[in-house]
Amino acid sequence: MLTAITLILILFVAVLVHEGAHFVNARSVGVQPRAFSIGMGPVLLRARWRGTEWRICLFPIGGYVDLPGMAPKIDENGNLQHPDEGMAKKPFGPKLWVLVGGIIANFVLGVALVTSAVVLQPAFRSYTSGATGNGSEVLSVMAGSPADRLGLAKGDRIVAVNGVKDPAPQQVVATIKSASRLSITLADASGARRTVTTPWPPKNDVARSQDGAPLLGISVSPVYQGVPLPQALAESAWFGVRAVPEMVRGFVVGFATILAGRHTNDVAGPVGIVSYVNQATHVGLASVLFLAAVINFSFAVFNVLPIPGLDGGRILLAAVVALRGRPFKPGQEEQVHFIGLLAVFALIILITFNDVSRLFHG
Repeated sequence: MLTAITLILILFVAVLVHEGAHFVNARSVGVQPRAFSIGMGPVLLRARWRGTEWRICLFPIGGYVDLPGMAPKIDENGNLQHPDEGMAKKPFGPKLWVLVGGIIANFVLGVALVTSAVVLQPAFRSYTSGATGNGSEVLSVMAGSPADRLGLAKGDRIVAVNGVKDPAPQQVVATIKSASRLSITLADASGARRTVTTPWPPKNDVARSQDGAPLLGISVSPVYQGVPLPQALAESAWFGVRAVPEMVRGFVVGFATILAGRHTNDVAGPVGIVSYVNQATHVGLASVLFLAAVINFSFAVFNVLPIPGLDGGRILLAAVVALRGRPFKPGQEEQVHFIGLLAVFALIILITFNDVSRLFHG
């Protein structure tokens, strides 16, 4: 249940921000949206406010803003005519501003979410800035283990182990494997320090690893130094910029691999996203925020691809119209976008099969 609620919330916010940016940008250039929808398909709820119909639809797979001038008109004889209102009357600059709004909004939201994750858990700086840890922290303690009997607790910082100050996790593990006596200095959340010592390994039975080394019964992670909010924001923004070309490469390679009938880890569909959300919810809030950021970056990059029906495809056709100095025949552009959307939905189905296959094949 928690996974489902988290996923719905992540997608709802991503779509709301994306479509909200289209809405705001359209209003800023003098175009009044006719409708604003979260979800697709049959309308479940609707309400009219300030000249716009606000909708919640059955299928939570996206959303849309209905803008005048984006589709041809039908005259009294049933013939298609070029629209003469709204977006149709705007030059390329204002059109670009409206179409690119959702892409920018998802990117900005992604940066804000990464920043929040870094503030809550500085370990994420290893992704955003390549920062390395300084020392080790106890992530978990196994009940009934030597560590549990010695009083080690989740969140304790390992100040020193057998005289080694601020040991890295690898040093902690190596010491536990080879020492004849353990002396561990710990600092709790308040900064209070204590030292525990014990002969090692203890005389009573102790769990051992596959290679026969005694186990203390803890998991440890590096300790990362927190940074001021402006620095965290700058590092997160640069992380987002660096992620764009890598995501483009991942989409292109992933789509090509799936179309060739092979499995890939470069892209994930609905099933894959559910799996990632489930893992993140078990780790903690910072992981959920970081995953939500990655999803928003993915939305931004996917929508900028020049595929008809997506924002990138609409920008491309708007640029072509601006360069040739005249619009396409009435209905032509809409046909191209419809075919593009069908291709996108078919691709989503193929990606879903890929996700399911990955689950069954480990």
